[in-house]
Amino acid sequence: MAPKYIKGQKVIIISVKDQHMHLKYPGLEPFMFESGIIIRSDWVGLEGLDVPRDSYLYTVRIDNKEVNAIPEECLELCVD
Repeated sequence: MAPKYIKGQKVIIISVKDQHMHLKYPGLEPFMFESGIIIRSDWVGLEGLDVPRDSYLYTVRIDNKEVNAIPEECLELCVD
């Protein structure tokens, strides 16, 4: 499975809710609706993590800060 986003693409971090309508990834709340550039993707194929099995986690640069371990489902392509 290939990553949905590639290095250099501009993305926006979106809100993802669980089945109870709670934030699925509350640690990302400070970055919700911020845009940044993909600088790295890492494949995750482990069970027991709070991300879908066989998915990608991304590192995104927002301004001058790197935000790590953003699940693929929390990103959308930014169309300016």
